[in-house]
Amino acid sequence: MSMTEQYDPYENPIAERINRTLKYEYGLKQTIINTSVAKKITEEAIYIYNNLRTHFSLELRKPAEVHLNPNIKYKSYRKK
Repeated sequence: MSMTEQYDPYENPIAERINRTLKYEYGLKQTIINTSVAKKITEEAIYIYNNLRTHFSLELRKPAEVHLNPNIKYKSYRKK
């Protein structure tokens, strides 16, 4: 099963890497019985990942910061 929008083989490893980060850094690997709690934890983890956590691949910037600033150059794996 592909985790990407366009079934691009170069995008799937990136999606899998993000899934791994969410599982191991944000506790989403544990079994969560209650769906509402699971949804809340997932939303919080994604918020932290995108807005608070710096990324080496973005020169220690946050994804939201890079996404909102078109002048910041970064490596993209999407086909142009």
